[in-house]
Amino acid sequence: MLKLETKYGIICSGCLSIAFAITYLALMDDYFWRYGTELGIHISALQILASLGLIFGALKQKYKFFVPWMITTGFFIYLMVYLAIALLTGYGEWVFVPAMTLPFSVYLACALFSVQKAFERMRKDEPPAYTNLSAKNFINHI
Repeated sequence: MLKLETKYGIICSGCLSIAFAITYLALMDDYFWRYGTELGIHISALQILASLGLIFGALKQKYKFFVPWMITTGFFIYLMVYLAIALLTGYGEWVFVPAMTLPFSVYLACALFSVQKAFERMRKDEPPAYTNLSAKNFINHI
C-alpha cells in the first residue's frame, strides 16, 4: 500500500490534485458555472501551480515547497464543500456530490494531513544552520 507521507505518496498526491483541479475546470464550464466561477477558476489555477511546487519539493527533498500546496489545498477543499452544498440545495446536478466533490474532499484532506506530517518530519530532520565561527577572527575583549 502506498503511504501518503512517503516521497512517492507526496508525488502521487501532487499529481492527483492537478487532476482534480483540471477535472473541476473541465466540468465547471458545463455544469457548475453558476456557483462561484471566478473563485473556482483562481483556486484551481493556484492548486495546479502549488501542486507542481509540491512535486518539485518532494523530488528535491525541499520541505519549504510544501507550504503553498498546503494552503491552496485548504482553499480547494473549501471550494469542494461549498460546491457540494450549492449542488445539494439548488437545482444543480446533485449526482456530482457523491461522484466528485465528496471523494475529492476526503482524499485531499487525507493528503493534506500526510503532507503536513512529512513537512514536520523533514523540518525536524534538517540540521540547524550554524555558521563556522572558528573561521572568523574575533577580538577577545579580555
